[in-house]
Amino acid sequence: MKLNKLSIYLVVTGMFCSSVTLYAQKVVRYDLHVRDTLVNFTGKIKRAIAVNGQIPMPTLTFTQGDTAEIHVYNELKESTSLHWHGLILPNKEDGVPYLTQMPIEPNTTHIYRFPIVQNGTHWYHSHSGLQEQIGMYGSMILNKKSDDTSFRKGIDDLPTIPVIISEWTDYNPNNVHRMLHNATDWFAIKKGSTQSYAEAIKEGHFTTKVKNEFKRMLAMDVSDVYYDRFFLNGNVESQLSQFKAGDKVRLRISNAGASTYFWLNYGGGKIQVVANDGNDVEPTEVDRLIIAVSETYDIVLTIPEKNKSFAFQATSEDRINRSLLYIGEGEKQNIAPLPRLKYFEGMKMMNSMMKMNGDLDDMGMNMSLNQMDMNVVMYPEITSQVHQVLS
Repeated sequence: MKLNKLSIYLVVTGMFCSSVTLYAQKVVRYDLHVRDTLVNFTGKIKRAIAVNGQIPMPTLTFTQGDTAEIHVYNELKESTSLHWHGLILPNKEDGVPYLTQMPIEPNTTHIYRFPIVQNGTHWYHSHSGLQEQIGMYGSMILNKKSDDTSFRKGIDDLPTIPVIISEWTDYNPNNVHRMLHNATDWFAIKKGSTQSYAEAIKEGHFTTKVKNEFKRMLAMDVSDVYYDRFFLNGNVESQLSQFKAGDKVRLRISNAGASTYFWLNYGGGKIQVVANDGNDVEPTEVDRLIIAVSETYDIVLTIPEKNKSFAFQATSEDRINRSLLYIGEGEKQNIAPLPRLKYFEGMKMMNSMMKMNGDLDDMGMNMSLNQMDMNVVMYPEITSQVHQVLS
C-alpha cells in the first residue's frame, strides 16, 4: 500500500510528538558514589561499603511518570552493580552482572536510565557478590501522582517515613556462606539454641530429646545465621520526635536482611496494613505481622497519648534480638521483647509425626492442620492465648 504525502506527514508528526512527550517527562537524577569504609557496630572495626558516605544507601524517591537517571561512580577496588528490586523496567537496566549488563568496573561510571511506570514501596541493592550484606542496600519510594484515581485520602497523603530493616554480622559474608555449606552448629551455639541434653533437662524435655536423637531427627531451627546486630534505618534504636499525640504516620518498610524474617509490632496499639510489595491492599488492622526477606509493607501507626513516644519493634524470627524505632515527641515507653521460642515443644510435635523406626506415623500425619500448626506450640504468646480460650 502506497502512502501519500499527507499520510507520511501525519506519521512523522505523530512520531515527533511522541518523542517530545517521552523526553518532556521529569528526569530525576541521583549521583551515587560507592566507596569502601570502616564501621564499628559491635566494638570491632570491620570493612563495609558506603554509598555517599552512608549505610543504608540514600533513599531514592520518584513519582510515577518520572524518568529515573542514576549515575553510579564505582570507587571500590572491585566491580559492582545495582538492582532495582521489584521494579518494572527495561531488561538492560535491571542491574544483574553478566546477565543484563556488564559489571561496573573499578574507577568507572555507569548510568541507569528508566521510566517509573508504577508506584509503591521498593528497595535496591548490589547484585555483585555479597556486597549487599555489608552495606549496599537502600529504600526506593515511588509515589503516586496526586490526581491518580487510586490516590487514597487519609493514607497516601500521610507523613511518610521510609524504614529499611537490615542485619549485621562481624563475620565476613564469605565465611558465613562457607559455614552454612559445612552445616556447622556454631551459629546455634552463639544463639543458645542447640537444644542440647542440658537444655532439654532444664526444660523438662529429656524424653523428647532422647526420642528425637533415636529417630535421627535434626534439632529445631528457625534462622540459620547468628547476627550481631539488627537495624532500622541503620540504627539499633532511634526516635522520630516530630510526631505528637493523635498524629498518624505511614512507615514504608523494606526487609533488606540477607536471611532473616522479622516480627513487627507496635507499643502504641494495632498496626494498620495498607500496602504489600508495592501494591495497595484493603486497610487491615493487626496486632503484629511477619515480613519476609525482600518483602515490603506499608503500615499506618497512630500516636495514642501526649508526651509519650511508642516503640515500633522489629524482632528476628528466632527471637534472638531486636531493633526499635520510637515514634512521638515524649518520653520513651518500654516495650517487652517477644518471648523466647519453645523449641522443645516443636521438637515434641515433630516426634509425633514419625515412628521409632523412622517411618511416617499415619496417626500423627492425620492430625488436622490446626493440630499440626507449629506456631501454636512454639510461640509462647500464642500458646498462652490458646490456653486462655480453652480454660
